[in-house]
Amino acid sequence: MLFKVLSMVADKLNKENITWGIGASVMLHHYGLVSMPNDIDILVEIKDIEKVDSILKEMGEKKPLNPIKTYSTKYFYEYELQGVDIDVMAGLTINHEEGRYEYAFHKDSLVFAKGNDIGNDPSGEFNLDYITLPFTTLEDWYVIYQLIPGRENKVQLIEDYLKAKGTCRVDILKRTLNQPLPYKVEKRIKAFMML
Repeated sequence: MLFKVLSMVADKLNKENITWGIGASVMLHHYGLVSMPNDIDILVEIKDIEKVDSILKEMGEKKPLNPIKTYSTKYFYEYELQGVDIDVMAGLTINHEEGRYEYAFHKDSLVFAKGNDIGNDPSGEFNLDYITLPFTTLEDWYVIYQLIPGRENKVQLIEDYLKAKGTCRVDILKRTLNQPLPYKVEKRIKAFMML
């Protein structure tokens, strides 16, 4: 059901020329790092948040806000569509002991793939083949997950994957170092870039 909902949302957002990206567990699934995503996390540019909100309210139910201290995200909305939870963020900001980390979301750091790269519904009920899916980068989530408590396993999954592939978007990691980061996170990023 999750991939069916993703295909419906992707189709709508793409038709509206919205700059958006898929993150978190669906992105990890795309790279084969988790077997089944929990929900759909979508990041959008601030200029598009109202349009995205309108689209998703038409498609499903908008849930009441439930603020969490870890985040100071400018726009965070939750929706439910056919039993699937969708989180939408614009201006993702994570609070940590050294300040705030603002995720620099922009089109240049998206990785585009065809929907069939993440698999189709075995029942044949829907087909993702024709849909382009924009994914946020592993490198961005390598940093984001280090700042969110309890996500060390995901940090390690990403680190191991990038090491095994022998490739990494150093430009993205360097960009993250322009913001306040906890010393241990900054040290780990710099050490990883040296590999």
